[in-house]
Amino acid sequence: MKTQIFNVNIVLRDGVVENGFCCYENDLITYVGKEAQVADLSIDGKGAYLMAGFIDMHNHGGFGLEFIDSSKEEMVEISKKYLQKGTTTLVPTTSTDEMWALEACLDKYRELLDAGENLTLTGFHLEGPYFNALECGAQVPSLMQIPTEETLNNLFDKYPFISRISAAPEIENGMLVGKIASERGIVASVGHSAADFDTVLEAKKNGYTLLTHFYSGMRGVVRVNAYRVAGAVEAGYYDDDLFVEIIADGKHLPPQLLKLIVKVKPLDKICLITDAIRPGGFPDGTKAKSGRLAVANDVIVEDGVAKLPDRTSFAGSICTMDRTIRVMHDLAGCSLPDITVMASENPAKVLNLSDRGVIEVGKKADLVLMDKDLQVQQVIFNGKVVD
Repeated sequence: MKTQIFNVNIVLRDGVVENGFCCYENDLITYVGKEAQVADLSIDGKGAYLMAGFIDMHNHGGFGLEFIDSSKEEMVEISKKYLQKGTTTLVPTTSTDEMWALEACLDKYRELLDAGENLTLTGFHLEGPYFNALECGAQVPSLMQIPTEETLNNLFDKYPFISRISAAPEIENGMLVGKIASERGIVASVGHSAADFDTVLEAKKNGYTLLTHFYSGMRGVVRVNAYRVAGAVEAGYYDDDLFVEIIADGKHLPPQLLKLIVKVKPLDKICLITDAIRPGGFPDGTKAKSGRLAVANDVIVEDGVAKLPDRTSFAGSICTMDRTIRVMHDLAGCSLPDITVMASENPAKVLNLSDRGVIEVGKKADLVLMDKDLQVQQVIFNGKVVD
């Protein structure tokens, strides 16, 4: 069946097609432009913005659940909740934990894939356990491990759907993570790391291509023997080939830093993420856990972000991708064409998902209608309107 969306402002990387038409047949886009088409079904966009479905490549869970200890059914529930907020592709993410717990989570995810569920969930992100305890953030230092060639190969062989892994390249065998992952087409990302500038550039030579939640869990300039030493943050700015992902909740990074990032980094190298955890989507005052419940940190939702109870650190975000759109527009002053690149096109590029991320003929009909206040009005996933 051919469907036409009319009376919409279509957001493309090069501009906005005002009062445009977008057609799709089954789950693929067939037309984008200014002329009405013959269709079996027409949807009145009512003057809304039409954007490519959002791709969140770093999400631990939300709405009271986390992937690390969720059942198959709960993983589906997480997917559905975020789909209603415009996230049409979501990469489930774990946190640092014991290997048996990580494998138990991955086993459940495999069962979900084997069942053939048509979900937003795509690939899998291991955030840990190969981190530096000096930059632990809300991760549990006692559960951090040293990678080995055997462990990495066994893990990647057993779970071929792992699409990315975050690690600290400066720890013992840390460079090995990037080398082995990149050889297998897995995205290796510098995260929870005390690496300095030169170490990050060396990590790039060893297969690392991304910085996990830029600024968070990494070092900027520090003094060593009175001398200033540039850190991972400066390396992220310096190297135009490195991607950075940013938690665009307006809390982890204040407006001034958001503006600096979009001014300095090439647009094609910035990805918006939520890094949402168990209380994702919940209001201020919520008390919850972050991580697997048996070893989880207590967190409190306050000022629109999850914090450790002693307020020494953020514990993760409660953000949804539609909120990142509003933050980048309202606080960072970005245009919607630039935002769609950061929220959809670039994450698709990082994850090698060439079939989505832009509104273009031949791409997946994953679409989000947003009103003038950038609130989600309607979501279309795989060519079907989401209830």
